[in-house]
Amino acid sequence: MIEGLSIERFRGDYEGLERMAHASWRDEYGQASFPNFYRPAFLRYLFDMVPEAKKDHLVAAYKGDEIVAFLANLPQRFDLRGNIYHAIYSCLLVVRKEHLRRGIAIDLIRTAVEANKKYGYDFSLLTLETGYRSTLMMDKLRAEGNRIERIRKSGVMARILDLGRVDASEDLKGIEKAAIRLIGAHRPPKAAPGVALREYRASDLEACHALLDRYRKTVALARVCDKEELAPELDCPDVARTLVWEKDGRVRAMINFILHDHLGKKVERWAWINHVAFPDLAPAEQASF
Repeated sequence: MIEGLSIERFRGDYEGLERMAHASWRDEYGQASFPNFYRPAFLRYLFDMVPEAKKDHLVAAYKGDEIVAFLANLPQRFDLRGNIYHAIYSCLLVVRKEHLRRGIAIDLIRTAVEANKKYGYDFSLLTLETGYRSTLMMDKLRAEGNRIERIRKSGVMARILDLGRVDASEDLKGIEKAAIRLIGAHRPPKAAPGVALREYRASDLEACHALLDRYRKTVALARVCDKEELAPELDCPDVARTLVWEKDGRVRAMINFILHDHLGKKVERWAWINHVAFPDLAPAEQASF
């Protein structure tokens, strides 16, 4: 442990965490753009879902009054290959750039692992981006004898809705813009006939929960939550929105997304899909949705 450094429960200094994370991400990503996952409104949305008795799952390293590292461990349930597990979703690991490569991140992870054992969780799940510091740390933890398994590979797909704003933020090259126009991706999608999406209402909660519950049985890994846990994820001002497709008086499909500020040449708001479900739609209806 570095002299003068303490690892403890997150003190709630959201703005300080955002500033520290922004500097660290800019150091790692250079001039490339990246999403601001540390926007205080988003963090409060996430952390408010953690019961007060488990707020120690939000772990930070401090040097005096300054936050220098952070790791969130969110208690969740998962359906993994047909079995329900009480687990942790570990995310938002970040270390102040001046303190990198000094073992702080590993100390945070070890602290989290010990807490996971204390609370009796089945496993901890995390997502990693190939080639970055957090991925390389997993090799070190595996070498120490920790059991680490790969569940699946994931990808990212984006849909452009306003090419001018994307260009201003991302500073696209001429050849990139030409390719986007060539495949027609610069044109916003048109609404399909017969599909009228509307904003989610609180009265839709039971139907949306039922759609997601049926969907999870069709994939190898999915979240499991009750209606009370799902409700704040479907509607949170300035953070989360949901659209539903109601047909013949019944909610047939839903899509929920999180609003993140993307930090490029300009700050632009991006919608990241969080939940989507349409288990009862025919193939043609799925395409229309």
